[in-house]
Amino acid sequence: MSARAGNLMLREPEVEHFHRAVLYPALYRLEQQGLIDSEWGTSENNRRAKFYRLTADGRGRLGDEVASWNRLADAIALALATTRKEI
Repeated sequence: MSARAGNLMLREPEVEHFHRAVLYPALYRLEQQGLIDSEWGTSENNRRAKFYRLTADGRGRLGDEVASWNRLADAIALALATTRKEI
């Protein structure tokens, strides 16, 4: 995957890495939820490609998810730093 001009571009070797039965339905769901937009275009190697970008709602949701992940990571780090005497 690479980011180019704010767009997510999936290149063929990397797409093969993901199982298509998982990746494309997930992108479809995100698009249906209004979190991403897509458009067809031509890739750098002149192949037809679909380009995805986050919408404003998608950027907001991403911020929420990052904050949630950071809270979880902080809680795990705190738990790992706890000594037996503190339990």
